[in-house]
Amino acid sequence: MRQQSPAFWATFLYVFFEYVRPQSIYSWLDVAPWPKLFLFAAVGLTVLEGRLRFKSKALWGSVALFTLVIVASSLTAQYPASSWDSKDFWINWLLLMLIVGGGVRTRSEFLLQLLGFVLWNMKMSQHGVQAWIGSGFSFVAWGVSGGPGWFQNSGEFGIEMCVFLPIAGYLTLGVWPRLSKNRRLIMLAIAASGLISIVASSSRGALLGAGIIAAWVVWRSPYRLRAIVIMVPLAALTWIVLPEGNKARWREAGTDEDSVRRLTYWKDGIEIAKAHPVLGIGYRNWIPYYQQRYNPEGELPHNYLIEAVSELGFTGLFVFVGMTGAFFWQNAQSRRRVSARSKTPDRVLWAMTYGLDGAMIGFLASGFFITVLYYPYYWMNMALAMSLARITSDTGGVRHAQRGKAFRGAAGLAGGSRMAMGLSGGADEAAIR
Repeated sequence: MRQQSPAFWATFLYVFFEYVRPQSIYSWLDVAPWPKLFLFAAVGLTVLEGRLRFKSKALWGSVALFTLVIVASSLTAQYPASSWDSKDFWINWLLLMLIVGGGVRTRSEFLLQLLGFVLWNMKMSQHGVQAWIGSGFSFVAWGVSGGPGWFQNSGEFGIEMCVFLPIAGYLTLGVWPRLSKNRRLIMLAIAASGLISIVASSSRGALLGAGIIAAWVVWRSPYRLRAIVIMVPLAALTWIVLPEGNKARWREAGTDEDSVRRLTYWKDGIEIAKAHPVLGIGYRNWIPYYQQRYNPEGELPHNYLIEAVSELGFTGLFVFVGMTGAFFWQNAQSRRRVSARSKTPDRVLWAMTYGLDGAMIGFLASGFFITVLYYPYYWMNMALAMSLARITSDTGGVRHAQRGKAFRGAAGLAGGSRMAMGLSGGADEAAIR
C-alpha cells in the first residue's frame, strides 16, 4: 500500500467513502463532501499520471453506447428537468469505471482495490451477523440493513451481500493453497458472513439470489456431484435456520401486498415502454410520469429491467443486455489468459473471473425486484472486470502474475484444495489436479 501512487490512493479512498460512508456515521468527520473530493482527485490524478488504457473494447464500447442512450433519452425526456437533476447519479459511476476500469495498471493494484472492496463489504456483513445474533436469530420484518447510503434499505443490503458472497468465496478458493488451516477458516467465515447477512436481511430477492448463485456454482463445476454434496446440505441448513417469518413470506409470494404492487408496476412499465419504444419516457422520469399518468402515490417500478425499458426504451434495454453479455464474454477471455494451460497462469486472477461472474449473477437475480439499475452493484463489478481485462492482457500485468508462481506450483501445496476446486468450473481444474 505504501508504494502506491496518489491516483491509486484517491481511487481507494473514494470507494471507501462511497461504500462505508463514515462521514454519515461520525458527525465530526462530516465537514466536507469527501466522496466528490476523492472522486475528482482520482480522475485528475489518473489522467496526470497517464494511467488510462481501455483494453476491453467490448465493455468500453457498450458502456459508451449506454451513455449515449442516457443522454439522448434525457434530451427527449417527458420531464427534462428530472433527467438533468439526476445526471450525477450516472456520471459518478461512469467516472468510477474510468478510474478503476481504465486506471488500474498492475496485478498488485487490482488485488489491493479488490481487497479494499472485500473489507468494506465485510464491515457491513459483520454488522449483519451481529444484528441477527442480537435479535435472537428471529425474523425482523424490516430486516437488517447496511450502512447509510446505498445499502441502508434491507433489500439493497441483501443485494450487496449477493455481490459480496461469490467474490469472497472465490477469493478464498484463489488463495487457498497458500493459507494455514486457521486462515482458511477465517476466509470461510468471511464468506459465510455474507450468507448469514442475506438471511438476516429478510429479503426474498436476496435469498433467491443466493440460491441462484449456488445453482450456478454447481452448474459451472466439472465435479458436479462433489459440488452438490456441499451445496445441498448448505441449502438445507439455511432453510432450517431461516426464521418462520421469512418462510411465511415465501409462502405468500405472488399474493401478498408487496407482490401485487410490484406486478402492477411491472405491467404499467411494459405499457409505458410500448407507448415510448425508442428512447422511453426519459432517464430518471419514472416518478413524475407515473404519478401524473397512473397513480399520484406511485413508487419506483421495483425492477431494473422495467426501469431501463420504460425510461430508456427498448434501445436502452437492448444495450443494457448487450453490455451484460459483453461483461461475461470479457471475463471468459481474461480467464483464458490466466488459466492453468496458459503461458502466464495465475490462480487468484483465474478465481476472480469466476467471482465477478458470480457477483453479476447475484445482482441480476436479487436486484430483479428493486429499482437499482444506477446503484453501484453493477458498475463496480463492471469496473473490476475492466481492470482485470487490462492486467491479464498487459505485459506488465503478466509479469506481476508470474511473480505469484500461479497455479502449477501452488496447486500441489493444498491437500484439502480439491474439495474447494470442485466449486469452480472449466477444464482448468483438471489441469490443476
